[in-house]
Amino acid sequence: MRIILSDPNVKGVLINIFGGIMRCDIIATGVVKALKEIGCTIPVVVRLEGTNVEEGKAILKSSGLAVIPADGMKDAAEKIIAAIAKGEN
Repeated sequence: MRIILSDPNVKGVLINIFGGIMRCDIIATGVVKALKEIGCTIPVVVRLEGTNVEEGKAILKSSGLAVIPADGMKDAAEKIIAAIAKGEN
């Protein structure tokens, strides 16, 4: 995340995780921790799929960060495009 966010041309981040055997709640906890440590100020959309997906989405929603959970890849793409467009206005 630090490398991606060090580029001033990056206007938003879409994180696409298919957890499989890795639990989405653990992934969401890591994403929240990383974003808090970095102090991310651009839109971040997170698509989670896999074990404990609902718990992962709840962690993202309750994080206090402007993280946008998504359902499916199409939804994630639409949400990051809208979030970036909103920020440019």
